[in-house]
Amino acid sequence: MLLTGTRVLEWAEGLSAPFASRLLGDLGAEVLKIEAPGGDPLRQRAPFWPGESGADASALFGYVNAGKASEVVDTGSAAGRARLEALLDQADILIESQPPEVVDVAALQARHPRLTVLSLTPFGRSGPLSGAPATDFTLQHRAGFAWAMARPVDDPQARGPLGGADHEGPLAVGVTGALAAMWGLLVAQAGGPPPAIDLASHDFYAHIAFEGLADWLTGERRFSRVRVKKEGTEAAGGLTWILPCRTGWIMVSPREQHQWDRWTALLGDPAWARDVELCSTRVHRRRNFFELQTLMAEWTRQFAPEDVAARTQAVQVACFPVSTPGELLANAQLLHRGLFDRLVSPGGQSVPVPGLPFKAVTTGHGPLERERTRRGPSLGGAP
Repeated sequence: MLLTGTRVLEWAEGLSAPFASRLLGDLGAEVLKIEAPGGDPLRQRAPFWPGESGADASALFGYVNAGKASEVVDTGSAAGRARLEALLDQADILIESQPPEVVDVAALQARHPRLTVLSLTPFGRSGPLSGAPATDFTLQHRAGFAWAMARPVDDPQARGPLGGADHEGPLAVGVTGALAAMWGLLVAQAGGPPPAIDLASHDFYAHIAFEGLADWLTGERRFSRVRVKKEGTEAAGGLTWILPCRTGWIMVSPREQHQWDRWTALLGDPAWARDVELCSTRVHRRRNFFELQTLMAEWTRQFAPEDVAARTQAVQVACFPVSTPGELLANAQLLHRGLFDRLVSPGGQSVPVPGLPFKAVTTGHGPLERERTRRGPSLGGAP
């Protein structure tokens, strides 16, 4: 595999940094996770495997740390520090998330000159917030990213912006960390001094909050989250509707007039479609967005989402089913490409989980393995 022979030492907790090292492991690296006595706190976070308990019962921990080995090291003791130094001397990459005052990266690389270091922390290793406590939720707010994640509301004072409903944000930071670590390894392999990479989650969220920054640069200063006339908002900022079907939902976007005409013809040219004040122009359709949603749903409710999507696409209007997680697990395209691995619990239970989102065949290393069986590491042991 691509990183066969590469040794990664992970001295990190949470989601982002461990996910970065897990991705390197997916590419063939050997990953050893250092855990403090008692284990990574992520071992105590739900969801847990049904009916299982103990240090290995967290399915979330198992997913983020699949394929790694674990070793308990008390880095606060002399023996633990000596063991850490010995492990660093064998590693190609260190991925760490310790507070800046705990790790002197320059001194560490002076002792281990072949070591690439990725520091992945909330605010980075410098600046007025360096070392400050944070959660994924507060980071998304500090960086302005949460603002863009909330749809307009009637009363923004009573209902503020929210962070991500799941773990997409910190896992995306982990993907960036894996890319950065790969770059560092390539620099070292090319004969350059191994770099020290300082990745801040706060920087990442600000980096992708580009829409608000672009609006500011074009003169926007009000940035209101209040609904326009309290009549609702359209998905994706355009004339796009999410409509219920006989089972499930579809998204349809007849934005241009010629698309709207073909869409309403597909619906059987209902009488309401000829109501000038209701829907004759984009302005009228925006104004009557929710009323039109109810009227159009009378037709879509008769059919399955796949049927509505096929009929709508046949008349050259953008439309597709809105998949649930259960439907993704049965998605023929994803199954054909072998996206899903099997995550196995200590007790032998298993569930499908996303694997690598790409396929690769190389001349020197063979194809990346797909549809793997994966396990999280037991505390202080192998996966």
